[in-house]
Amino acid sequence: MQRLTIAFVVLAVALLGNVTFGQEAVGIPDEIIKEIDTLAGTWKVEGKLGGKEHTGGFTCRWARTEDKKQVCLMGNFSYKTGDVSWSGVTLIGWNAAKKCIEDRGFDANGGNATLCWTVVSPTHYKGEITMVQGGTTITGKADLIKKGPAEIVLEAEMDNGDVSRVVFRKVKQERKVEAKR
Repeated sequence: MQRLTIAFVVLAVALLGNVTFGQEAVGIPDEIIKEIDTLAGTWKVEGKLGGKEHTGGFTCRWARTEDKKQVCLMGNFSYKTGDVSWSGVTLIGWNAAKKCIEDRGFDANGGNATLCWTVVSPTHYKGEITMVQGGTTITGKADLIKKGPAEIVLEAEMDNGDVSRVVFRKVKQERKVEAKR
């Protein structure tokens, strides 16, 4: 039994040693927590998806374990592209097998999307997109460019030829201050 345990530990260490950001402990690498954390909050969205105007927004907050460890961002979104509106939920977290930040969204119309982001630098992610809309699967590649802590630009080219550019701007949240009595 002890040999099996040692063999398992050696295998686990070998596999985890390949984490891009160098963290060898089990769990989400600290660098990834920091990257994902920049996406927490409320964002307004505007731009073009394909040739259509795209507007809307999303809000994300951390989901945590009972002992307060951060697991993933959970969010709600609502968008309008041309005359089509959709809303739904998204989860953004670390996919250790693919070594990417994975964003999975599901909308109330039955569509869904998976985006796998590789962190190239703190201001640039490269991604692969797989979307299902109206029963049709569309794939593509994207770049996420952080212009600052409150602005992110998504540029994507889908395999069907659609080119998109969408700007995300963080909404400043006013803190509620108790009235002094």
